[in-house]
Amino acid sequence: MRLSRFFFSVVLTVSLFAFGTAAFAQEYDPNAELPRPVNPASAIEGLSGYLIVNTDNLFLRTGDRARYSPIAILDGGTRLIVRGYNGREERPWWYVEVGGYKGWVTDEFVVVRGDLRGTPITDVDGTILSPALYIGYAAPIYDILSPAGEVICSVAGNRFYQVVAQNFSADPTYFKIRATCGGATVEGWVQAIRGILRNSGGVTIPVLES
Repeated sequence: MRLSRFFFSVVLTVSLFAFGTAAFAQEYDPNAELPRPVNPASAIEGLSGYLIVNTDNLFLRTGDRARYSPIAILDGGTRLIVRGYNGREERPWWYVEVGGYKGWVTDEFVVVRGDLRGTPITDVDGTILSPALYIGYAAPIYDILSPAGEVICSVAGNRFYQVVAQNFSADPTYFKIRATCGGATVEGWVQAIRGILRNSGGVTIPVLES
């Protein structure tokens, strides 16, 4: 809803204890292909109001900001069942249900249809995005902070890797990443110039010197 249009006679606060998908409890994999759920037209029959996605490739997220991990991608025209919102009068985020998934979408990219008065304020319990390094081409990772160190393995390109540390708080030259080598999970150092850091969650990355 555009909240300025409506008067709320009752505002309820609810806590989220159950979700339509287990994705909330899982570690977000930035390399995974996200589902594109939809609601049939019958899902909104009898509702006083609902939302329609008015852009393509809209993220359905675990929380009400871009710092929260996405669980699905929504196509333009997708109808959304409204279960709650975050209480903001300007540019709220909506807690919605679509195709068995429950998550959050920004008001900026949806259109209100009908009357959403009485929509409850809903607590946010999402998963913040972990910092990740996108590596475009195969790159070696080392056991110490130096190309003179032992190469643990060469990680594949065109993938994201979780960042667990960096060597400087500003302008790091190395990142320590978590990867799978030979079927085992390992941690090793890779030169910063080998990748592009994504940290939209604003997570503080630990600084290590070795």
